[in-house]
Amino acid sequence: MVYSFSLYKAFTFRDLGDLAEHGAAAFETVRDITAASYVIGDMSDGIVDDPLFDRYKKLGCSISTLDRDSSDYKMIVNYLERTYEPYKVGEINYGVSVENIYEVEPSACPSLEEIKKLPNKMLLWCGSRSSNLLRHLHKGFLPAVCSLPAPGYMFGRAIVCFDAAAEAARYGFTAVDRPDSFLVLAVASLGEQILETSSPPEDTESLEEKKSGVKGLGRKKTDESEHFVWKDDIKVPCGRLIPSEHKDSLLEYNEYAVYDPQQVTIRFLVGVKYEEQDAQYVQE
Repeated sequence: MVYSFSLYKAFTFRDLGDLAEHGAAAFETVRDITAASYVIGDMSDGIVDDPLFDRYKKLGCSISTLDRDSSDYKMIVNYLERTYEPYKVGEINYGVSVENIYEVEPSACPSLEEIKKLPNKMLLWCGSRSSNLLRHLHKGFLPAVCSLPAPGYMFGRAIVCFDAAAEAARYGFTAVDRPDSFLVLAVASLGEQILETSSPPEDTESLEEKKSGVKGLGRKKTDESEHFVWKDDIKVPCGRLIPSEHKDSLLEYNEYAVYDPQQVTIRFLVGVKYEEQDAQYVQE
């Protein structure tokens, strides 16, 4: 499959992974730009006294800095450290360090109190590219644009989260010269019944119609003996990453899919910095 945005150079999709990474991602980026354009508006307009605060109000979202000494801050740092593995770009491994954590209450998402009335709730990492962060805050989570047998898309038009910060960090990484990024933590209700699978579902449309919760079983899982409960009944699957029994799974880490945006709410933004690990430099 080939597509081209110029008269001179075409890009070839080598496999479905490429289609997910470039084709579907490009479509979603256009959707994100549309939302961001509304929020940012015309920056040359000199009528507004405080342009930055004006854009913040248009987000329809309350964002406050989390106290570094608070139990939630320490819990999130622990959750990230235990479920993170270095992200490799070329020959260099990248770790992450937490810069800041923000508590978020977006009006486009259900409130935490509304989510707490639903069954099987979990605090999960979400794969958010930097380009779609504004859209998440302004419009809430939107389902994937297509169904592909590839991580992030194998459950059809679903909202996909992870119990491993390592997977979310792959989405958050932008470029080696732009080390600052954000990871998203959301509270998701997986519904009354949860389908567990280690292979792409054959019929994603029925899952979308039933709004069933799906757990994709990865080759690695978090150690269940270290999981705990937060806010009375919200499960936090925080634990060291260990090999699972699903060695042939398409997924490296567990993925959780929900189909109703009213079952997911953004709770925290985790500001991180990607840092080189064990980098070797050759002096000429």
